[in-house]
Amino acid sequence: MKPFIGAKIIQAEPMDECTFLNIHKKQDVTNRETRPGYHVVYPDNYHSWSPKEVFETAYREVLDGEIDMIIDTIPKDQAVGDPSYEN
Repeated sequence: MKPFIGAKIIQAEPMDECTFLNIHKKQDVTNRETRPGYHVVYPDNYHSWSPKEVFETAYREVLDGEIDMIIDTIPKDQAVGDPSYEN
């Protein structure tokens, strides 16, 4: 296999695992231990949860002004699902 690297703009917010499972997966979390992490929404509107350490190793917050710079470099046919790209 060959190595690959990818990049995507996501939306995320801190959310523990039990809260995510309860709200987004409608699971009963009674008597379940929870872990800190992040609720992640991908450009295709897929909702996921990531443990805090995994998330913070893979992502960093986009700073003011960076989003426009990033979007300007993405060809329009590759920006599908990114509402901030659609003018």
